Amino acid sequence: MARRSLSEWYVIAELIDRMHAAGATEAEVAELLGYSTQTIVNWRKGSGQPSVGDVREFFAHFGNGDEEAMLYMQQVVRNKKADLKIMEADPRFNMLMLGKGELHYRYLFKWWPGIFPGIVQTRSFHFDVLQPLDGNSDEVAERSWDFKQRRAKGIRSRADDYELAIIIGASAFLWLSALTPSSRRQQLDHLKECNTWPGWDIRVMAGPNTLGSGYELFLPDGKTTAGPGFVYTEVRDRSWCVEESKRVKLYHEPIKPNWARATPLEEFLDAERDRLA
Repeated sequence: MARRSLSEWYVIAELIDRMHAAGATEAEVAELLGYSTQTIVNWRKGSGQPSVGDVREFFAHFGNGDEEAMLYMQQVVRNKKADLKIMEADPRFNMLMLGKGELHYRYLFKWWPGIFPGIVQTRSFHFDVLQPLDGNSDEVAERSWDFKQRRAKGIRSRADDYELAIIIGASAFLWLSALTPSSRRQQLDHLKECNTWPGWDIRVMAGPNTLGSGYELFLPDGKTTAGPGFVYTEVRDRSWCVEESKRVKLYHEPIKPNWARATPLEEFLDAERDRLA
């Protein structure tokens, strides 16, 4: 059997997840879209794929008004048809691939040297620190916050075994100076709470490392509902989801030695409690 591409997997996972959330059968979807039941079965198996127009029609019934998710799935469909091995998009779009990966992959690794990952941020950090810097409108900031919350809730609600390993650069804690003392304490307490959740392990990189710029790694590790291993990385205006196995390996190899160099979160916070108070 040919190896399933990341684009192909995303389309399948999005179809299945949204149909499951709506309690819809293949026959019901087929009737709404004007196709045979077998066509929808084929889409879910990956032996067929909806067109860009099919995606729009599907989201009209099962998208819950999520325009961005619909546009991203259309882009993924185009990517698959072009047989591309890298999903390039603006970061808010490829974040949707992250959210899907966080629900289906067994091993999740996040390394961000200068910022707290979105799924561990507090509301104050998002709105009082990031929104003024990004210059986003209240509407955009609220939508972004809602997505971060849904991602974190989605990971925590998983009933299967998974591992979420996070390394945060020590410089990320400098952002706390822009918060009030109470908001600063709230963010630190939230980090500690996240670190107690099953499957989560947070460390801080306070010294030299060989991880490079920020990225996230997703490995299926035998999880049958996951797609191929992939890496998410970004620059200011673009982001990439890379699935080429040789390139994924280059991101995977430095994790183990650098994980050993990183300091467990509680140990770091205890040592820096006076500075972070």
